[in-house]
Amino acid sequence: MISGMNAAQFAQQLISADRMGKDQLFKNSLNTYNTKLDAYKLLESSMKKLTAKLTSFDTEAFKSKTASISDDKALVTVKTDAPKGLYDLSIHQLAQAQQLSKSYATEDELLPASGVLSIQLGADVADRIEIDLATVNGGASITVAQLRDLINKDAANPGVQASLVRTGGQIEFMLSANESGAANSLTVQLDGVDWGMTERRAAQDAQLTLNGIDISSASNYLENVVDGVTLELTKTHALGESSTIKVEDDSATSSEAVKDFVESFNGMLTQINQLTRSMGTTVLDSEKSKDGEDKDKISTSVKESQIGVLKGDSSIRMLQARMRDSVFAAAPNGMRLSDIGIEMGRDGKLQVDETKLTEALKNDPGAVQAMFTDGGSYVDRLEQVMKPFTEFNGFMDMKEKTLDSQIDRVEDNMARHDHLMEQRYQIYLTQFTAMEATINQLSAASDLFQ
Repeated sequence: MISGMNAAQFAQQLISADRMGKDQLFKNSLNTYNTKLDAYKLLESSMKKLTAKLTSFDTEAFKSKTASISDDKALVTVKTDAPKGLYDLSIHQLAQAQQLSKSYATEDELLPASGVLSIQLGADVADRIEIDLATVNGGASITVAQLRDLINKDAANPGVQASLVRTGGQIEFMLSANESGAANSLTVQLDGVDWGMTERRAAQDAQLTLNGIDISSASNYLENVVDGVTLELTKTHALGESSTIKVEDDSATSSEAVKDFVESFNGMLTQINQLTRSMGTTVLDSEKSKDGEDKDKISTSVKESQIGVLKGDSSIRMLQARMRDSVFAAAPNGMRLSDIGIEMGRDGKLQVDETKLTEALKNDPGAVQAMFTDGGSYVDRLEQVMKPFTEFNGFMDMKEKTLDSQIDRVEDNMARHDHLMEQRYQIYLTQFTAMEATINQLSAASDLFQ
């Protein structure tokens, strides 16, 4: 061709010029719809996370209990169902497992070559192990060390541990019950006669009193001794001594729960602000705590490109207004957030006076709990405000489906446009190919006259 381009290049340049305007229009529409769709999905995800957090908050946040004990005689743990109160604990005796031993000169000392050695654990005849010394080694004697191994490896062992204690001058062959308690005493006989072992530690139950009630336990670990209260006994009390156990509401956990409520609420409002405003907002990134660690945030970060993308959606602005209204009114018990140190700042976010909150939890923790857990509480109100948006076929689902349809429509139009441009390209290519052939023919003819 005259320009130095072939027919295909000419056709491609014309098509590029023809389609430039519509391609940009399609690209802008697709970008707008996808950005809005991502924003709605982001907001829906954040709302569902907040709803799940509120549900957990409503059922668990204020039920935590804490326990303290006045000395180191026992360890105390409590569950949420533990009743509040004071308990006087006196430990008279710790539970222990029985230990028996028998002295030998060395661990290689030989035992009798015959006889049946029986070890009975407790009163149940099924908890018994028997070793026929005449058969275990083909009639030959076995050593003390071999007997230890036979007992420990026996499949019928009911819960007995054999060991060797080396004193420096001799060997103590020791049998210990694996479980503590008087019911787990050991009886060791050879051919039905006591084997002559020495008791080193007696099998005994723990004996204690709790608020004057006598309690006996085969273990030093008393689970659920009072509803939700578990004791691990470590030492006995001297005569007349006792420990004081105090079970109370965990005000520190409750305080953190209230502050978490405020942080989650503020995070949701911040995200709505960013998605619905184009000026005066900043991107919400994962905040750093003072020690540099990322704090757990309900709201996922808003991208710079999403700032203000939903600014024309009045329903989202209405959601924000209703969320604020839900915490302005008094709780069902008549208390307001301001009564426990929570105020709305000029920026529209809730702010916590920790001193006032701590005082409120100290004076009347039940009243503070009722504000967030009773029927019609602040938690219930927020859940009701968000429900129309997050439920199946709710507002967010409808918005996302509409945008999905719009994206599909644009993509269909793009496909049709691509097909049309391909047809036009083929027309241009045919025309320019014919033109190129004609020019070549004329050029060849002109050469004949030179």
